[in-house]
Amino acid sequence: MADAKAAQTPLPTGYKPELFDGTAMAALRSQYQLVIGSLLYLMLGTRPDLAFAVTQMAKFAHNPSEEHLLKSRHILQYLAGTCKYALVYDGRSDTGLYAYCDSSYGDDRSDADRRRRSMQGYYFSLANASVKWHSKMQTLISTSSTMAEYIVLSDCARDCAWYKILFGELGKPMPYVPIYGDSHGAIFNTQNPVTQKGIKHIEICYHYIREQIEKGEVKVFAIPTTENVADMFTKNLGLTLFLKHRKQLGIEFYPL
Repeated sequence: MADAKAAQTPLPTGYKPELFDGTAMAALRSQYQLVIGSLLYLMLGTRPDLAFAVTQMAKFAHNPSEEHLLKSRHILQYLAGTCKYALVYDGRSDTGLYAYCDSSYGDDRSDADRRRRSMQGYYFSLANASVKWHSKMQTLISTSSTMAEYIVLSDCARDCAWYKILFGELGKPMPYVPIYGDSHGAIFNTQNPVTQKGIKHIEICYHYIREQIEKGEVKVFAIPTTENVADMFTKNLGLTLFLKHRKQLGIEFYPL
């Protein structure tokens, strides 16, 4: 599909994949899995802008429909128009390591039992480009948007701890890693040792973020939703926001 008509976003704006009630033909399933496998390899290596789209479509690899195959080809159309884009790191900048987190509460109904799980995503940037990105469905069913955001902040803090150890071993210790999120409720709960009603039933492991804040390993800051780049890892954004956030990921046109 190298000569295919280019698409401006990985998935059509507003598209939400649905489970296929029938049974996929073996040839279609094999072709779909081949496409998704290739896209996963690319997404994990150098293309964080594909993370949400590929993660969503990969859920249907066991029983895809013609519609799913069509949308996987739409991702290829997007790649046809952006094949000369790359992650560009600014070696002249002293921009340090920082992270953005977000979740989309109860937005996923594609699992077999129709439970509503939240999507979560975060990414780390260093020298003005992405060095790690993450987009997945939460395993725990959140009962509120605050709880969903609290979980992703805690998961992100674990990676922050790893990065602090790595930079220390490299002789470049950092005082703390800043994390940016758009949920004031979740941020309040990370800094308040009193268990609030909305998260009192949450598993203890997700309170890891509180310990990291108390130790000064991370600091959490609130930002407007429109400025939260991690939003593109949790939902299918429209063209304007998608292009804005893609640029912030450090993905630029880079001719060889």
